Amino acid sequence: MASKIAKITRKLGFAFAAILGAGLFAPIALASGDTADASPLGSYLAGRHAQYAQDPKAAIEFYQNALKRFPGNRDIQRRIITLLVAEGRINDALPLARQLPDQKAGNGNNLSLILVALGNIQSGNLASADKILAGMPKSGLDLFILPLMRAWTLVGLKRYDDALAQLDTGEQNRAFTILFGAHTALIIELAGSAVKAERHYKDAIGQRRQPNLRLTQLYGNYLERAGRQDDAKSLYDTYQKAHPASTLLAADYKRLKSGAKPSPMIAGASDGAAEALFSLSGSVQEQNAGQAILFAQMAVYLKPDFTIARLLIAETLESSERHAAAIDEYRKVAKDPAYAWTARLRIADNFDSQDNVDEAVHELRSMARENTERYDALIRMGDILRRRKRYREATRAYADAKSRIPVLQSQHWALLYTNGIANERIKNWPQAEADFLKALELSPDQPFVLNYLGYSWVEQGKNLDRARKMIETAVKMRPRDGYIVDSLGWVLFRLGDIKGAVKHLERAVVLRPEDPTVNDHLGDVYWKVGRRNEARFQWERALILEPEQEFIPKIKEKLRKGL
Repeated sequence: MASKIAKITRKLGFAFAAILGAGLFAPIALASGDTADASPLGSYLAGRHAQYAQDPKAAIEFYQNALKRFPGNRDIQRRIITLLVAEGRINDALPLARQLPDQKAGNGNNLSLILVALGNIQSGNLASADKILAGMPKSGLDLFILPLMRAWTLVGLKRYDDALAQLDTGEQNRAFTILFGAHTALIIELAGSAVKAERHYKDAIGQRRQPNLRLTQLYGNYLERAGRQDDAKSLYDTYQKAHPASTLLAADYKRLKSGAKPSPMIAGASDGAAEALFSLSGSVQEQNAGQAILFAQMAVYLKPDFTIARLLIAETLESSERHAAAIDEYRKVAKDPAYAWTARLRIADNFDSQDNVDEAVHELRSMARENTERYDALIRMGDILRRRKRYREATRAYADAKSRIPVLQSQHWALLYTNGIANERIKNWPQAEADFLKALELSPDQPFVLNYLGYSWVEQGKNLDRARKMIETAVKMRPRDGYIVDSLGWVLFRLGDIKGAVKHLERAVVLRPEDPTVNDHLGDVYWKVGRRNEARFQWERALILEPEQEFIPKIKEKLRKGL
């Protein structure tokens, strides 16, 4: 029976990678002679399927049914614990975690042990938490987790030197240095050495290639509390320059302007441990969404008002295409005024991803009415409507956004570009052309604008020499963009350079084999050079790839009569 279960479960696959230790998601190991009827086996397999289908609520229920038939089965318990943590139900997971006995390395009990330690930290039993963490083996991600968690339990015990010793890597590993640097600064400040702490804040920032939001907030908080508002503003400006569309520092700028002094962001061991888990979540978010969710949910468990951790949970759910769950989490984030605007923009994005465009537009239109000085919600609305081919509505949203901008600047080229596309699609070419030209005036040599305007001119048979130069510039800037390479091939075809057209259009099809227009263009140039069978193949392929309705009769006509 055990081998049968193992074989079936291997075929089903599993949604999450092994987390925090080997064996966490191993197949159920039934004792020799066990005879499971269809119901518990079916529940287990149904749980695996639900988990694979990203339906954790159903998976938990199925696993719990299986556990009733196999009480005390550690593998099922671990699966349930992991799912409960991922769903933020840590209080439900803790009793199961406490039932699992301590195990040695390789037996896969790491998550349960960390959960028990977190429960002790939250209840103030720091000595017990430290004992659990100290006894755990360090391997894999635990090399990062355990030193950080132990450091903060030791801070709670006022053993600052021992805490810092946990984070002392001798600067031999850059990954450790980056991750541990901010926590070293926080601990040193709590120990009472502000000057030394600042040096570590600066070192931590210097280790990063791009400004980091959380590190910016932590160091900025320190500077503001020290009365160094100008330095804090400079720090925030550096982040904002690197992320011009971000609204996540709006509350920090508002506080700076008011002159109010903030409270420390880390008040003690529990806050510090939550910060550590959040740091780990951000570090693994791109590589492993399952692990990122676990760390972030544990951070929120220790610090329920940890909004930025909730934001990371929502982002991870969104990236995993769990859009309904992401919307629910963004709604929680939106309760915090400092993050509400960002959260609501992303709620609209998730409605759009669910094909619920009207809800997305409703959310964005409400935002635009609430804050008449901002225009980003209107741009987001226009983008959604344009992607849905509701071009006339998109132009109205873009026009409203433009009306809120006193002076168009270089960063507004994208608004003019997208508005130009929408106007071109409703055949309002004079407005489209004006927007494209203005976009290039604000930001010369933008390859997307050069390509779209140049291609449009080619289609209209006007400004062909200038169009060719524009598209050649765009290709130099984005040589692997199949659409831009296609545009160059097409302008060469229209100018009579058939050999050059074939060369570029063949490359465009390699770069964008799934695009009907690119395939259609290649068919045209093949026909022109006498490669009739290949031309018909490309036209037939273009039809299979479902071109826009207006082009279907033209392609069919070419298949009947050629060019």
